[in-house]
Amino acid sequence: MPKLPKLDFSKLAAVLKFGKSKEPKKPESKEQAKTQKGLGVLLEKLKFFLTSLWHRKVLFFSVVGAIVLLGILIALLFRPKLPEAILSEGTQTVENLIISIPTGAFPYEKSFKVRVVSQDSVQGVLSSGNFVSPIYELIPSDGRYDMATLPIKVRYYFPSRLIGSNDSNALAFAGLSSDGKVYNIISGSFIDKDSRGYFVEASFFVVPRWLGVVSVPGKVLKTGIQEVYRVVSAYPPILIIPGSDANFAGYYESAKVTPLSTWQGVFPERSIYVYRYPLNDTKSYNYTRAFKAFQESNPIPSPILFEAERLAQELKRYPDVQFDVLAHEVGGLILYYCLATHPEIKNIRKVAYVSTPFYGTNVVDPRLATTVYASKPSAAALLYNLPESVVATLQGYLKSYIEAVNIYYSDVLPNSEFLKRLQYFPYRTDIPTIAYMGNTPPLSIDVGGSLLEKLYPELTMNLGDGVVTKNSARLPYMTLKIFNGSWNDFYSSEGFIEEIKRFFAFEIPQIPAYKDDTFAERVRSEKEKVFERFITSGSAEQFYVDEWKIGDNPYVKFLRSYNYPGTQVAVYGGIVYTADEKGLYVAGTRVWEEYIMGLKETIDGVSYGTQTKVYYRKLADTVAFEQTPSDDFIATKDYAIFAQPRSNDKVDFVDNTGNVLATLRGVYGKVIYDGNEILFMTNREVYRYLYGVKYTAPLGLRNSYDLTYAIVADDYILATTRAYGLLIFDKLGNYAYTGEGWIGNLGLYRSGNFVVAVGDSFITLIDVSARRIHRIVEDVAGIVYDATVWEDKLYLMTSEGLLIFKIG
Repeated sequence: MPKLPKLDFSKLAAVLKFGKSKEPKKPESKEQAKTQKGLGVLLEKLKFFLTSLWHRKVLFFSVVGAIVLLGILIALLFRPKLPEAILSEGTQTVENLIISIPTGAFPYEKSFKVRVVSQDSVQGVLSSGNFVSPIYELIPSDGRYDMATLPIKVRYYFPSRLIGSNDSNALAFAGLSSDGKVYNIISGSFIDKDSRGYFVEASFFVVPRWLGVVSVPGKVLKTGIQEVYRVVSAYPPILIIPGSDANFAGYYESAKVTPLSTWQGVFPERSIYVYRYPLNDTKSYNYTRAFKAFQESNPIPSPILFEAERLAQELKRYPDVQFDVLAHEVGGLILYYCLATHPEIKNIRKVAYVSTPFYGTNVVDPRLATTVYASKPSAAALLYNLPESVVATLQGYLKSYIEAVNIYYSDVLPNSEFLKRLQYFPYRTDIPTIAYMGNTPPLSIDVGGSLLEKLYPELTMNLGDGVVTKNSARLPYMTLKIFNGSWNDFYSSEGFIEEIKRFFAFEIPQIPAYKDDTFAERVRSEKEKVFERFITSGSAEQFYVDEWKIGDNPYVKFLRSYNYPGTQVAVYGGIVYTADEKGLYVAGTRVWEEYIMGLKETIDGVSYGTQTKVYYRKLADTVAFEQTPSDDFIATKDYAIFAQPRSNDKVDFVDNTGNVLATLRGVYGKVIYDGNEILFMTNREVYRYLYGVKYTAPLGLRNSYDLTYAIVADDYILATTRAYGLLIFDKLGNYAYTGEGWIGNLGLYRSGNFVVAVGDSFITLIDVSARRIHRIVEDVAGIVYDATVWEDKLYLMTSEGLLIFKIG
């Protein structure tokens, strides 16, 4: 072995002796001499120790390793402990998560440890999902994720800025897979608020291992009868009312094409409408408030009955239209309740009920499912006399179906109060009706000949289709027709399609031969139609509507697009500002790295906020104000204004000193600078701050008329509504309501003679002085997140980047 070089510690000794010259100073006293002598001995020992260690490499590295390990153990011991709690029955809180397990949810003693997990454990899903909460892990004491017999509730409190408006349903609970790599939205989440603030709540029967709250930016709840496909025809339009199977609606939305429906291929000569309702989607705050008000006033607080009432109001909007209706599963119960309790509704020509459980279904009963779900497939196969593969499939199907209908499962249990009431309604024999069902349970499940056959006739071949049986699929006065297939696929079979075409067959009435006359006539163009009468000071005026594609409209010209990051946009002085949760950008370059919200134009600049501050900005100059909890805000060079909702359905508009500037009725508020003046707005009222003039949405209007945005144009107040309509007020407070269903409600912006209404995929030009509306029927590229106007240019912040159009 080669000889190791000798280590020289002389320099080290010199440093440790704090020497600065070659000759050491003479001690000034005996005490100093004694001290220096002690240091010399200590250095000699240290020199000997280090030399010995270096010659004994194994010992050297062992000592170093022990020191490093000790440091790691100390760091682990003193690192912050993640929050956690133990829960068996009752309610427990971990940070902003509240979880409630009802008494008797499990037939045996069971508890859960609920804790916040580190991001490293679920890094894969965090990178693919926009989670706004910590990830919580729920660990059962017995290691078994069994099904409960009663729904378990979870609630998470969040800041209002995460949803933007009370019409948004952009938050939902999500359960993560056991490996933490993917997540699934939990059906039936809803948004509400109490004295503590906004929260999202959900229910489930099988506790997921990991749980969190995910955000879908820019998502707004859409409800009611929506036009999917329009054709000018004498044939009655088709109205689709889906159930928990979203495929039945056949409805597809895209930023690149107009909405589509698979039923267009079945009925190409008819317009197609879909009734949209959020029994499975997250319910917005406004929807939740309306539902809770209904619950308080109704002896049966059923979400199905609530939707039946809303459907009735929607049908009354089309008094001159005769619909043929296809209603599936729970959608059929909604329709039946609607027609039975509203005999005045006469605009339904025919109804086809598809797999509608008029007498309930056992498949939704968690009390029956718990015994099957909790068993090992091999053991259950022996117990129930079924193949192991069937048991495993059955367990998955029962869990997925019960979780999909968790909000209304108790209403479709056999002998529920909801279904008992339905049996006593008089039959609507004035409407031709047929009921349809399948004969095959889904996923090759068949419990025939087993011990489960009596419990689940719906899952027995030739008795049920997975949801209904022959006894539950129709009422006594209905004809029942059965087709091959299960409840979620037989409706796409060729046999059913031919049958439904026959049932909905329609003969166009003969039109009498035209006889000319001698009167002079003026022929109006097909595009030009009288749309709405607008009352101003006792005189009647008319609006006309023109329909265009973007390329054909002489008033809209696409200029170019930029690949700028962000979901918010504002322009001042021709400079483009965009923003998102990662920061503020100027012309695509990030200038501020922080979560940015509320970016908008303000007086002589732009306004935006962070979690702690609200900023006014003009070029490089900024003024900061303290952030205040609010629905919305705006900052100017001299002051900031915040919209603060109160618990009594009123909103205070407060400046940065705490001064209340105005109080309006409503449940959420916005502060808008329309290019000339500042407006305060709630879902019920608009207030011109500079003039002290208030405009109120008329009493008696339906909830769908809630205001979403407002602007002043030629002394008129234009306000968009949640139902995609336009309310127009004159300076005396007279009003008109027009365009419901196709006026974009994301924002209103003035450009020259036009007011531009922007929707999530389309734009509309309103020329108030000429009483003309230019409806752009062609969708813009991508989903529109935000918009603004600077001079004669419209800027749309979309999922495809920033799109710029010239207006006028």
